[in-house]
Amino acid sequence: MSIAALAVLVFCVVVPAVFALTTMRSSINSYAGPFTILFKEATQCPEGTVTPGRLVANLTGALHHSKFTKAAVFDGLALVTRDVDFGDLGLKVAVAKWDSVAGWRENFFRMDGGEYCNVMVSIGRDAASVVNRNNPKFPKSCPIPKGTYIFHNLSTELLQRWEHFPVFPYGRFRGDMIFYDLKSKQNIVGCFRGVSDIVPKVKKS
Repeated sequence: MSIAALAVLVFCVVVPAVFALTTMRSSINSYAGPFTILFKEATQCPEGTVTPGRLVANLTGALHHSKFTKAAVFDGLALVTRDVDFGDLGLKVAVAKWDSVAGWRENFFRMDGGEYCNVMVSIGRDAASVVNRNNPKFPKSCPIPKGTYIFHNLSTELLQRWEHFPVFPYGRFRGDMIFYDLKSKQNIVGCFRGVSDIVPKVKKS
């Protein structure tokens, strides 16, 4: 995916995909089944994560609940400091799982998602369309022009009905999406964090 898209979609594209991939592993002290995603936070990663002077995208804003929708919505903006196109950025994901005794269990799951724009046109396609409807200036695929993209009441409902993976492990998860320069393989140019509760899906009576 392009970095601007994931700046805004930290809570509704790659993080859920990573949660799905964790079902391939044995989940300690957890149970997997039909689920509902309750999005809690959408923030930047801790200060110092991004390589100094290399920032490409910055996300500010917050999740909140609206009287017009059951799902959490995002209000905020994404600042993209330069154009992003195919071959520019790579994406890594790191997931931590909350333990009521030990706190966050780091490195619960890690993966390199590969080239970002390719991810955007594959697993992120539907979410990118939702973002584009919220702000038509934000493109559905790369290239992503540099600029500031403002979002208001961007709903997370898409993932509430996500059908790619019918079963997730339950619990609280924190996902970091780490963007790096594909040429250097070293410089971190953006990082966004999402926290979600995965809870059993309630059957409609």
